[in-house]
Amino acid sequence: DFETADLSDCTVEEPPIPGMIFAPDIWNRIVASAHKYAEPGIIFIDEVNRHNHLRASMGPIYACNPCGEQQLHFNNSCNLGSIDVAKFYRSREDGSDESDSIEWDRLAEVTHACTRFLDNVVDAGHFPLPEIDDVVKRTRPVGLGIMGFADLCLKLGVEYGSEESLELMRRVMGFVRREAWLASLKLGAEKGVFPELEANRDSYSKFLYDEVGISRDIPLTPRNYEVTTIAPTGTISLVAETSSGIEPNFSWAYVRQDTLGTRTYVHTLAAEALGFEVDQTDGDSIRKAAEYVVEHESDLPPRFISAMSISSIEHVKVLAAAQEHVDNSISKTCNGARSDTVASVDELYHLARKLGCKAVSYYRDGSREGQVLTAMAAKPELQPANGEADAAQMQSARSSSNERVGRPRELQGSTWRIPFDRQNLYVTVNHNGDRILEVFATGPISEGVGLLASKMLRGGFEVTEVARSLNKVTGTHAVWFNERLLTSPEQAVAECLLLIDRRLKNLPHSERQISKLANGTGTAYELKNEPAVYGEMSTLIGECPECRGQLEHASGCDFCRDCGYSKCK
Repeated sequence: DFETADLSDCTVEEPPIPGMIFAPDIWNRIVASAHKYAEPGIIFIDEVNRHNHLRASMGPIYACNPCGEQQLHFNNSCNLGSIDVAKFYRSREDGSDESDSIEWDRLAEVTHACTRFLDNVVDAGHFPLPEIDDVVKRTRPVGLGIMGFADLCLKLGVEYGSEESLELMRRVMGFVRREAWLASLKLGAEKGVFPELEANRDSYSKFLYDEVGISRDIPLTPRNYEVTTIAPTGTISLVAETSSGIEPNFSWAYVRQDTLGTRTYVHTLAAEALGFEVDQTDGDSIRKAAEYVVEHESDLPPRFISAMSISSIEHVKVLAAAQEHVDNSISKTCNGARSDTVASVDELYHLARKLGCKAVSYYRDGSREGQVLTAMAAKPELQPANGEADAAQMQSARSSSNERVGRPRELQGSTWRIPFDRQNLYVTVNHNGDRILEVFATGPISEGVGLLASKMLRGGFEVTEVARSLNKVTGTHAVWFNERLLTSPEQAVAECLLLIDRRLKNLPHSERQISKLANGTGTAYELKNEPAVYGEMSTLIGECPECRGQLEHASGCDFCRDCGYSKCK
């Protein structure tokens, strides 16, 4: 049964020879696992070697890196760089057409400079093994790619995933590849060709002159065996304030925490499209714009496409359009809806192969949730104390009073009504004037959350410890509450606990901070703004193992916007 949830049942039939495995059996297991766990991705090794221009001297390629954008011979190394193509947009205020809306001359100039720079990296690099150094110097790999493609689409008024965007991708990436090869040929004439060229001259002659379109008047003097790759650009795209690789935008507003503190980010184009002017040098302006964008995301024009608002089929078509003009491969995730079936994944992988993709990664919304919850349950924060070490650990988590208290007959408190995921989340936090003793939460959340939190609070645990545990739970919808972006009802409960805790410890200071949310102790009140719903799907997949921020799955890899952690590094 192709739709089976039990991967052990995917066997087609018993093999006639012990140890033999049927290809359909392997394929069914791969597809079923990708649907259930978003792993593994696929590499079409025959397609890779069909474009392997070093095969005459170095043989076939057998594998790729985890992100899928680098298929290399044994002991070779990647050498990657990316151009932010969104920065080459030219305003059409002068009435020019789309072809004049990209500064092609400047893009060519930057492409030549980047190719030379990356070629110099080969000589300046210190590689861990002499065998790697030898292969790198004989092939001189350059992997120049692009980022900011989604932002370029926004500026040009093109909807990501549309046929127009596919043509734009072919044009931009085809231009970058041709200019990069022209730069490499010029470098080869200046400094010498890469040593492996002679044994593979016929292959490169056909490739550069017939496929890339280089004029035969230009001598065949490539300095590098390849020049283009599209890598995941999670960290560098944050620095450049642009969209990552060829992925659509993940979010129009988010909060980032690092060693410099907590900062709010908002997409300027999204704010401008909603008529909100934002000064990216002013923190207050950024926070106000972010809150406004989150609350009014549904009012954004149709061209504002997020990663989970288009189908996996549209994703793979963008991937294929880029692959037409990429020497090596591409790191990109094809996001799918929660309702995708195993057959949908099978169709996607077959289409990727048919369209000429070398590798493809798939992520179905919600497919990582079970794994994340299992991992959290396997390592609970608070275990029964066994021995002096455990006792000391438990003691450090207790409040300063270190006393269990019962619930008094009467408590005072506050209740919030928070619109969340098309429902109302009600959070009540009660205290005795000195410490929080009780929390109730009803709505899109388990009642057990409030009961367990209350038991911990009355048992002597710090409010911050309880809030930290609640903040580990992430979801797929977002709401702006108390100048913080929350993605789960549990995080909302944590924020309410911290609000009351700060008020009890420092009433004047806390009152100023929460005056826009509360109108007095013991009174119910509600947020005036409507809920900010991100849509039916999300690329958020769980907690970062380093900073406890939110992991995002994009470009075939898991990475954290808060601390820069990447599973692929």
